[in-house]
Amino acid sequence: MFSSKKKKLKQSIISMKMLKDKLFGKKVVILDIEELSFIPHFLPVYRALKSRTDMISYYIATHYTGDKSFDEFGISESKQFPVSMSRSLGNADVFVSAHIYGVGSPASYKIHINHNQPVKYQSYQKRDFVNFDAHFLTSPLHREQTEDTIRNYGLEDMKIELFDVGYSKSDALINGEYDRDKVLNDLGLSPLKKTVLYAPSWDEGLSLRTFGKKIISTLLENEETNVIVKLHPISYCAPDGPNYLFYTGGIDWINELSEFESKKNFRHVPLMNIDPMLSAADVMVTDVSSVALEFIILDKPVIYIDCPEFFEKTLSKVYTGFGETTAELVKNDPKANAGRHTGIVVEEINELSSVVKRCLSKPEEFSHKRKELAKKLSYNPGHAGEFAAETIMKILNI
Repeated sequence: MFSSKKKKLKQSIISMKMLKDKLFGKKVVILDIEELSFIPHFLPVYRALKSRTDMISYYIATHYTGDKSFDEFGISESKQFPVSMSRSLGNADVFVSAHIYGVGSPASYKIHINHNQPVKYQSYQKRDFVNFDAHFLTSPLHREQTEDTIRNYGLEDMKIELFDVGYSKSDALINGEYDRDKVLNDLGLSPLKKTVLYAPSWDEGLSLRTFGKKIISTLLENEETNVIVKLHPISYCAPDGPNYLFYTGGIDWINELSEFESKKNFRHVPLMNIDPMLSAADVMVTDVSSVALEFIILDKPVIYIDCPEFFEKTLSKVYTGFGETTAELVKNDPKANAGRHTGIVVEEINELSSVVKRCLSKPEEFSHKRKELAKKLSYNPGHAGEFAAETIMKILNI
C-alpha cells in the first residue's frame, strides 16, 4: 500500500514521465487493469496496437503493481500505479478500462472495453456509464443493452460514442487456435472421454457459494467423463486485494476445492483465461455467467443451475440502480439471462446427472436456439482485437 506521501511522489514521477513521452511525440495510454482477471481482455488489443505503431507509451493502473502477470505486456513496474491515481493524471491522452467503474482524468479521452457479454442487469448505472467518452461494444446484444441505458436515462444528447468492435478475448477461441486434445493432454485428462466444464459466476447466492461442492461431487459420480472446474476469474482475487471479500465471500477457493484433487478425472484450473477449457469441453454447467454466451457461440450445450437465493436476495441488493432489473428480466431476457432460454435449467442438484447425460448424448438438441442467439453475440468475430486497435489509433489521430 502507498502512504499519502509516497502516493504524491509516485504521481509526480508518473506525470513527469508522461509529459516527457509527449514531448518526444508519443501518445500516452493508460490501461486500467484494476483486477488481474482483466488481462485477457487487454492483451489482444495491446498486441494489435504494438504491431501497428510505436507511437504510443503505455501505463498500467492496477491494485497489483509489479505483479508477474504483467510481464506479458513488457511495461516496466515504473509505469504501473494504483488505480485511484488515474483520475489525476491529465497528461494521458487515452484512458482504457475493462470495467464500467473505471475513472480516468477529465482531460483524457476515456474508453470502456467491456470485460463480459451482457448478463444480470438491464442497463448500466448512469453514474458509471457517463464517465466514458466511448464504449466499445462486443455484440448486437451489447448494443441493445447500451441503447437501453441511453434511453432509460435520457442521454441521447450526450456526446458518448459507440463503436461496434467485438469481444477481443474470444479472438483466439473463435479462430480455432486451441487444440482440444492438447488442452486435455496438458491437463493430464483423457481426450477420449467426454468433458464437462463447471464455470459458475461469483455473486453471493449463485451456485458456487450456495452448493458448488455438491455440484462438483455430483459431476464426479460419472467416472467416464472428465470434470474441469474453472471459476470466474474474480473468484481467484488475491487476499490482499481491496475487493477480496466481496468477490470471493472470504473463501480461498483453490484450497476449498482441493479435496477433489484425488479424483483422476478432476481438474481445477485457476487460470485467468478460460478459453482453452471452452475449446476442450463438450458441456458446460453454470448459473448466470456470461461465459455461457462464449460457449453458445461454439454451439455447445449449456446447463443452468437455478439459484433462488440470488434472484430473491442478491439481485435487489447488488444490482439496484441497473435500470429496471428484476428477477424475471434476468431469467428471461436474452440481454441478461446468459442464454438460459437456449439450455436446460436444473432446479434440483439430484437432477444434474441425468441432464448431463442427456446433453452429452444429444448435443444437437437445442442447437437451433443456440445458433439463433449466437447471431447476436459477436461483432468482427476473430478480429475484435484488430478492430479495437484500429479504433484507438483513429481516436489518437495516429
